[in-house]
Amino acid sequence: MGANLELIAYALVAALTPLGFAATLAVIESGRLQAAAFALGLVTAQFATCALLVAVGTSLVSDRDRDRTVLRAALEICFGVTLLGIAAIVRSRPETLGADATPGRATALLERLRRIQPTTALAAGVLLGIGGPKRLILTALAATAITAGHTQTSDAWTPVVAYTLVATLLVWAPIAAFEVGGARILKTLHDVQEWLGTHQRAAAFYALVSVGLLAIIDALVALVQV
Repeated sequence: MGANLELIAYALVAALTPLGFAATLAVIESGRLQAAAFALGLVTAQFATCALLVAVGTSLVSDRDRDRTVLRAALEICFGVTLLGIAAIVRSRPETLGADATPGRATALLERLRRIQPTTALAAGVLLGIGGPKRLILTALAATAITAGHTQTSDAWTPVVAYTLVATLLVWAPIAAFEVGGARILKTLHDVQEWLGTHQRAAAFYALVSVGLLAIIDALVALVQV
């Protein structure tokens, strides 16, 4: 797949996290300032993480096209196989897990976010923007794809920004809507949250399988052309 489509695919998988959307709504309920701080922290941290990985990649990987292609292909194959494995796990789960209940720890976290202070909201956004294993792996793969197509860090700002905006879409977009529309937008956002919960398993399964297969196919094609 093309580099732009590849970045968007990675970013969409990173963005499709119902719990992250629920956390965003919880912060929104704590107030405008807290929501704005949360969004600022998350988007900034995601951008900085991706930019740092791109900078490291362009400095460590040699300029030879073959080296870049092989490295990128190896990472893509590992990523694709991992996604297919996760998709199989998601598929095997009972349907009720996607729509019924939030785990106890997550519920407690959401309750704390509803009473969060602006500085804590900023810190929480930064931590979420850096991410856990899933987001970090996706950001690393996106950075590798960017590095493969740009030999200079200065040339990579546009794709880094594009990846950041898509990967954090379910955070900054609801918060922006809330900042503009106020409390009346909350019902719509909660309706979206309910839809995501109801369709979580199917959406996650098809997204994981699609991106996993595309990553593997793209990597194999690239290796054949080396």
